[in-house]
Amino acid sequence: MKRGFPVLALLCLSPLAAGGSADDYPLELKQHKTAQGVQIVAENKGPATVSVFFSLSGTNLQTDKKTPLTVVIPPKTGRDIVRITPAEHTARYRFDCRYDVIVGDAFMPPDRGYYYRIPLAKGTSARIEQEPNGQIFTHHDAQTRYAVDFAVPEGTPVVAARDGVVVETKDRYSIGRPDPALATQANFVAVMHADHSVAYYYHLARHRVQVSAGQRVRAGDLLAYSGNTGYSNGPHLHFDVRHAAVDGDGTVAQVSIPVDFYRASGQKIPIREGLQVVAD
Repeated sequence: MKRGFPVLALLCLSPLAAGGSADDYPLELKQHKTAQGVQIVAENKGPATVSVFFSLSGTNLQTDKKTPLTVVIPPKTGRDIVRITPAEHTARYRFDCRYDVIVGDAFMPPDRGYYYRIPLAKGTSARIEQEPNGQIFTHHDAQTRYAVDFAVPEGTPVVAARDGVVVETKDRYSIGRPDPALATQANFVAVMHADHSVAYYYHLARHRVQVSAGQRVRAGDLLAYSGNTGYSNGPHLHFDVRHAAVDGDGTVAQVSIPVDFYRASGQKIPIREGLQVVAD
């Protein structure tokens, strides 16, 4: 190689298998050769700010930044992650990079005082099927702990509970039943808010999503129609809000945050299992 540098052995860049990762999010890590080594660059091609947790292992390495590290990248933006060079220039070096992508800024605290509207069209009546820590409770993981399930018939209009930007949608699935094998096969819409929290609207009807990634929506705008897809006991709308966070070990993950619902008059709506609510 030029300047007598040793042959560089690269292993593939690959996503970490961490919970809450944005598996389909269009972020790409690239390797650019430099005179001394390699520059790792992340390109966020999607509509949302993301937090990228990056780890590095190998032999005979030195870097311009301490790893592992978390980098926040705005939408449609590229960022340098780390520059890698051999610690001993006369010896061979190799490395393995791994990364995880979480939608949102893991260093920005969520707005816990925001009041959400019921995520259904005005005048729609729905029964609260599950509340956080209720008697019927299936939301045990960190990402859905504070989720609320609204029992509504299939084809019920689902609307944005808060202003934001659509960051991801899926509406190709058609089957729904209480089968854990279908846990990843629920149609959904994800909307990022001003504080980088993300609302998830799940179990939507096949081919009935009305918005696309990058589209701005206002509270009350039509997103999709409810269905019964994925791991589900029957037709309903699952709604939860998550925020990116840095775990104690330095990795990033999405965690569920509590949500308060209010009527148009400003009155808080108590969320209780079995309660019938009307969206306004």
